[in-house]
Amino acid sequence: MKNLIYLITLILAVTFVGCNPLDDIYNDLDAAETPGVDFIQGVENYTFTTEDYEEFETELSGEEYFESQDQADLIIPDFLADKYPVWGEGSLVNVGYNLFAETVPETLSTSETISSLSGIDDYLSSNYETATNGTFVELTYNAEVLAYTLNDDDFEAIESALSSKYPEATSSAGRFGNFERRSDRDSYWSDDMILEALTAILASEYNTGQVVVVTFAIYDGSSGSESFVVQHNGYNFLKLDVDATGGSSTAYTLTGDDYDTIAADLAAAYPDPASNLGRFGSFDVRVGSSGNAWTDAMILEALNIVLPAANEGDVYAVTYAIYNGSVGTETVTLLYTGGAYVENATTVEVSAVVAKNDGDWEFPYAFQRADFDTFGFRFPNFSSSNVYILDIFLEDLFPYAQAGDVAMVQYDFFAGGVSTKYGHSIFDGDKWNLTPDVIATSFQYGFEKGAWVPDNTINYTLLGADYGKIVSQFTDKYPDATSSMDRFGNFERRVGNSAEWKDDMVVEALAFLLNDINPSADNGQKYAVTFDIYNGSNGTETFKLIKENGAWVLNE
Repeated sequence: MKNLIYLITLILAVTFVGCNPLDDIYNDLDAAETPGVDFIQGVENYTFTTEDYEEFETELSGEEYFESQDQADLIIPDFLADKYPVWGEGSLVNVGYNLFAETVPETLSTSETISSLSGIDDYLSSNYETATNGTFVELTYNAEVLAYTLNDDDFEAIESALSSKYPEATSSAGRFGNFERRSDRDSYWSDDMILEALTAILASEYNTGQVVVVTFAIYDGSSGSESFVVQHNGYNFLKLDVDATGGSSTAYTLTGDDYDTIAADLAAAYPDPASNLGRFGSFDVRVGSSGNAWTDAMILEALNIVLPAANEGDVYAVTYAIYNGSVGTETVTLLYTGGAYVENATTVEVSAVVAKNDGDWEFPYAFQRADFDTFGFRFPNFSSSNVYILDIFLEDLFPYAQAGDVAMVQYDFFAGGVSTKYGHSIFDGDKWNLTPDVIATSFQYGFEKGAWVPDNTINYTLLGADYGKIVSQFTDKYPDATSSMDRFGNFERRVGNSAEWKDDMVVEALAFLLNDINPSADNGQKYAVTFDIYNGSNGTETFKLIKENGAWVLNE
């Protein structure tokens, strides 16, 4: 019995002794709040994980990204306080995370004349080769303008195409050969309705990206006419807010008889090209790679053979078939002067938003008023509660989509106010998914004055060449100090030494160096600069500087 008591006593003694290390740890933590005792100073890189985002599921609405940098700066400090409880003053963590970054088109401009999307693609492919898929660009350029005037047959075609949607308006248009523009009438045509009508009857007649001045008859109490400058984006005609005065021209499309006439008249001058034209009914434009090729000058000569006689100053928009590896069409604007047709491209400066998708530039699908009417929306915009309908709409727009296909979109969005949004939706094989604009980014957070805060401090250690720059800059002002630095490659920091670098001298030297390293640094940028010293033995020191009012000063 006595032996059992001794054994229990021994076990308890060992147990209490074994607890002492934990007591030491708690004492150390308590000591961290004691004057003269510091927390651990750490430097770390950390990337948010799925589990980390889940910890803030409510704040992030279940998403694995931050809505804004402000939201990240609000959440991440608390996260770091929990993750690094014993880290203190001077600690730094570079945190990687996903951040919502709204897609904003980049702006580019050129003085080149471009007539269609293929020209835009050629220009951007040559001048913006580094653009990645998903990039949106607003390109300003000179667009070649064609012209067209609606006739009675067109108004009848409009009635046939849209009668079920706009019965009163289309009946009036078909009957009178004009658009009713009095807004108080049942047969009223709004701008959006007219654009819808132009798309219905003319979309297939023009290349994607082509700018056209369309003139049409109206009735607003008296007979008249209006003109819209429109651009075909591959889906619809969009109205452009530009002045294309003087863009009126007569449209002419070459017929089979025209090609035969040209082939016969130019057989002697251009035997191979003429023979090919007569056989296939198109101009081979593969100049330099085909013996049947037609140059621009040859085509102009050919057009002068078949175009009708006109009055001085008349302008014709002539469309003809071409072959450049595949069959297509091309349209040129010609001026009749001095008894012949000469090139006379009418141009207007326009801005168009395009997006890179699968290596090519294309127009995004721009949601129109007619689309929102189809959705039953009161206003022509999406909001957070109904933007999901965008993906449902794409199912009908692209019925043969394959998994991995991407649709570029442009739409108005209401969130306190209406703004235009750009983005892309990806087809997963079953449904479309509008993808949030999320980027992987990182930002540094530092522990200052008892709390984690966003910190843009850049840690920099002087290189050998940096000491040489300081020597060259301050030789005349501090001859002894720079002579020592030049000889030993460090700052002499022994107080009272003739070569001593005092604190204000060090700050002056580092400020000069930072202006050389980062001349465009914004106010508020911080640096922690580490440099070699000699204070009786070799070592290093670190000075913290911040840029304020355009000057680098000590950040104490």
